[in-house]
Amino acid sequence: MSLTASDIAIGLLVAVVVGLSKTALPGAGLLATPLMAEVFSGRQVPGSTLLILLCADVFAVRWYRNSTRWDLLKPLTPWVAAGFVVGAAFFIVVGSADRSLEIVIGVTILLMVAMQAVRMVRKSAPVAPTPGAAAFFGTAGGFTTFVANQAGPVLNSYLLRLGLTKEELVGTSAWFYFAVNVAKIPVFAGLGWWSTGGHFFTRDGFALAALALPGVFAGVFLGRHLFSRVPQKLFMTMVLVLAAVAAIRLLTNA
Repeated sequence: MSLTASDIAIGLLVAVVVGLSKTALPGAGLLATPLMAEVFSGRQVPGSTLLILLCADVFAVRWYRNSTRWDLLKPLTPWVAAGFVVGAAFFIVVGSADRSLEIVIGVTILLMVAMQAVRMVRKSAPVAPTPGAAAFFGTAGGFTTFVANQAGPVLNSYLLRLGLTKEELVGTSAWFYFAVNVAKIPVFAGLGWWSTGGHFFTRDGFALAALALPGVFAGVFLGRHLFSRVPQKLFMTMVLVLAAVAAIRLLTNA
């Protein structure tokens, strides 16, 4: 496969969206995976998206490190690992069945869109963190980030129900994503060599990530500028609609 001008344009758009999601608009990253599926298929979709996500993660952890709630991240760690195990088992079972992966990614994104929409319209009182909630959201987040790089709405739903401020949510999310994305690298690489179904990381994936770097820079700096200026509810509504349309396209194989 050789990258076309259209592929590069999509990669740049993915990079901008990812940059915005890491620095100002949590949840905007819902668009990244379905957009990347326009360029790649199967395991290359989460693998190539991961390379771009990691570039943006570096900026996010640097800028918002002082707002991180470590006390909330630690209880999630073993459950995220459990979600990784379930995700790895899924890839082993699915193997080279690209269509199965597209369906799972599409359904996952639609579920995450629904969760995000509910979170936006409900105004519940903050609750205290519990071991049960950490187990549920940690496992769900670990699985969705492993399979489709889509843990954002899961983590956001968990943190917002605890009453975190906007700054705390972005700072805590930044370190969560950075940690799990780094952890996925050796697992993806190992699965690519050991099991059937192809590699997650390919030459074209690395090439597109490199070419998309300007988009990452644009997204993270624009996001930092807009953090306190853009009406987030309106913007997120648009993002959710676009993400839902993209996921439906994956499911219908249009």
